[in-house]
Amino acid sequence: MPELPEVETIRRELHQMLPGVTIQRVDLHLAKMVKLSKGRFHRLVSGTKILAVRRRAKMLLIDLDNGWTIIIHLKMSGQLIWQSTKGKLTVGGHPISGGIDDLPNKFSHVVFHTNRGTLFFNDQRQFGFVKMVLTNDIDAWLERLRLGPEPLSREFTWSRFQELVDRHGRKKVKPALLDQTVIAGIGNIYADESCFSARVLPTRRLATLTPRERKNLYRGIQTILRLAIKRKGTTADAYRTANGEKGRMMPFLKVYQRPGRPCKRCTGTVQRMLLAGRGTHFCPRCQR
Repeated sequence: MPELPEVETIRRELHQMLPGVTIQRVDLHLAKMVKLSKGRFHRLVSGTKILAVRRRAKMLLIDLDNGWTIIIHLKMSGQLIWQSTKGKLTVGGHPISGGIDDLPNKFSHVVFHTNRGTLFFNDQRQFGFVKMVLTNDIDAWLERLRLGPEPLSREFTWSRFQELVDRHGRKKVKPALLDQTVIAGIGNIYADESCFSARVLPTRRLATLTPRERKNLYRGIQTILRLAIKRKGTTADAYRTANGEKGRMMPFLKVYQRPGRPCKRCTGTVQRMLLAGRGTHFCPRCQR
């Protein structure tokens, strides 16, 4: 699943392409992806102009000029494919082998036809979703999700982080980082890398972290995420940016998907275990 850096990369690239584009009509081929009737979805979207593309946690928010916002979550296998009127294809998310050769195809569940091209929302496993919310109600809708703070936002201060650690002290470090109600946007890759950066084992309880370890974790989260955005995310499987490029973060990862290989910081060997049902990578020598 794309994490904060990957979704932010897609957002930035779509924000360069889509604002000012007019949606002429929309095809809905799988109603459960939207949970609206075809007629209502068409009425809410058709004839509108795209104003901006935003992000909250791992979701994309596309603001329209009629006061509605399209919320898109790519989940495990979602992809957004932009095909310009000149035929150029740009892909963001998880491209499927053979999935963009003939568009639309059986995975193209929502198709937005615009005056400058076509935006396809493809999803092989059908875990993703498209939702319509009034723009003025977005904050209230997001509040119901009880999302934690954005780790690169101004509200993610040192004092706020301290409060979160104290409040969730019984949680283990990695499960806490994965919990979107604690901090929004972090997934498996950057949870592992944040723990490594802080030199703490992902199995530690938050309450056991020393003041120095807390500070290291706070700084590590932000440093790792900023670097990942700069490198346009991590392509560990099939992820692509909205321009169809692979993320360039993989060579900078220290432990993720490196089990059995030498630690890049010490003489230890990276190990893998299951923690809260997720594959977890760490160095038992320099993480305590």
